[in-house]
Parts: sequence; structure tokens; C-alpha cells
Amino acid sequence: DIQAMLRQILCVSLLVASADAFGMSASMGLGLRSVKGPAPAGRQSSRAAGALQMMGDTPLRTIELKNAKGHTATVYPFGGCVSSYKAPHEVLFIRPDAKLDGSKPISGGVPHCFPQFGPGEIQQHGFARNLVWDVRDVRSDEPDMPQVVMTLRDNDETMAMWPNKFECTYTVSLEDDQMDLELVVKNTDKKEWDFQAALHTYFHVGDIDKAKVTGKFKGATYLDKMQDPPKEVKETREAVVFDKEVDSVYSGVSGEVALVDTVNEDKTTTLRNLKGWADTVLWSPYGNDGMGYKNFACVESAAVTPKTLKPGESWSALCSIIPGPAK
Repeated sequence: DIQAMLRQILCVSLLVASADAFGMSASMGLGLRSVKGPAPAGRQSSRAAGALQMMGDTPLRTIELKNAKGHTATVYPFGGCVSSYKAPHEVLFIRPDAKLDGSKPISGGVPHCFPQFGPGEIQQHGFARNLVWDVRDVRSDEPDMPQVVMTLRDNDETMAMWPNKFECTYTVSLEDDQMDLELVVKNTDKKEWDFQAALHTYFHVGDIDKAKVTGKFKGATYLDKMQDPPKEVKETREAVVFDKEVDSVYSGVSGEVALVDTVNEDKTTTLRNLKGWADTVLWSPYGNDGMGYKNFACVESAAVTPKTLKPGESWSALCSIIPGPAK
């Protein structure tokens, strides 16, 4: 009847308004997906749409990956953020003050920093972490390597902040004993531009006071951003510990970095930067109970020195997150 039709129209209108309020497209808010451009060859866009699901009470949608060992990863198209990696214990950390309603970037997991790292001409850490990425392809439960591929392209909103045309492609893959994260940035403009990027990864630890980070830190120069003004400092320690607030940029330190959990060394995590990520950033809001400082440390794969791309050029970066000590 007419009243029933009016109620249905009202419900749809409310859903569209809710989606807009969270910065999502109306199709995302309605549980549908709008694919920009053709689906990847050999795969149907319906596969990606079918993999999207609601996560608990959050209005944002997620993708669940699961490998043959039962290890899982949870990925939000909002921000292109990996929020969970269980192998089988939880490797990542979501802060207790995190918002999962689209009102702000997700504070935890593996947020993106692009096209800017830290403060600068546009918003803190850029815009990639608070826009909805387009899900291009999903192989959510294939035993060999479950994988999701997402893209982020320039639009009216990004051009108003950063007037450059681009395409980012982000691939999350679960192997037997690691999670691989690959980011490709392409200049689709007619002019060259530069950018910064990072994966602002939050790793879970049993106790921050008993954790340490090992790698090629000793002898390196790092920017201590906790000093006012920030100051270049020579690192003298073999391993970096967290006994105060830390915000340190180690330019040129990359390769293999381990967050050693001395409470339970089986829960040590190894971060292996294979290409692209030339720098490592360490961050801890030590003492901030509201952020849950006691149980995480950020060990970030970064390209802090700006990268320049000419029209048509691409830059790629790859890292692996490996639960347990490196083998």
C-alpha cells in the first residue's frame, strides 16, 4: 500500500543520509558497492561485493581473509586499514579510544599515511586513512594466498586538498606464516609531483615496559620529535626501549626490524621491509592510559624523504609482518 511504500522510501533515505554522514558513498551505506572502472581481468566485481560484511555494531564494512592454517586478517575499505591479524594470536592493536564509525581515521591496526607524513600543508598524515578505498578484487578464503586488492584515486575532495592526480593500489595477502602488504603509487597526472607515505602499524605487546625494538638502529641518526624543537640524535643503543613518550624517525634504517615481547617471546613480531620503505618510525604515547599505551608500540614502515614521480611513473613498497621471531 501507499503507506508501506512511503515507509520504505523513508528507510532508504535515512540509510543514504547515514552513509553520507560517515563519509561513505550511498552504495556503501546501503550494503552495495560501486566499482569505478572495469573489474580486473578474470574476476567478477560481484566477488568483491559479496565479501563485504558488517563488523559487530560498526556501520563500516569489512573483509575477512583466512588461510589454510586458520590465520585471519580483517580489512576495512574505510581508510584501507588492516585492523586485525590473528596468527593465531592477535598481532595488531586497536586503541580503546578508536572510532569505528567513520567519524575519524581508525586508531590502530595498519593505517595509511599518504600523501603526507605527519603535519604539513594538508591534514595530519594525509587523507588516505579517512577515505573509502575501492575494493577491486577479493580472494577471501583461497587456501594458497587469501588476498584483497583495493585502490584509491583522486577525486574532487582530494584535489581540493592536494591538486594532483594519482592512483594507489594496496594489496593485502595472507601467506602461511606472514602477512604481506604492498602499496603502489602511480602518477596519473600530466605533471610531476612528490609525496610521502607510511604504514603507521600498531603492534600488540604484553607490556610496553618489557618490550624492545631491534634492528639496524645503533649508530644511526634519528629525528627526536619529542624535543622542542625536534633534534637530530645519534642512536647508541643496540635495542630501543620505551620508558617515556617516543616519536623518532630513523632515516635510512629499514630491512628487518623486530618488536621483541619479553613477556612472551613467542609473540615477538618481525617486520621485514623488502622494498620501497627506506625509513623506520617508532612511536609510543607512553603514559597515556586512554590510548592503551601499555599494550602497543608503533613500528612504522615509512618513506619520509619525499618521493618524486613524473607522469606515468609508479613507486612501490612491500613489507611482511611475521608473527614470532625471525627465522
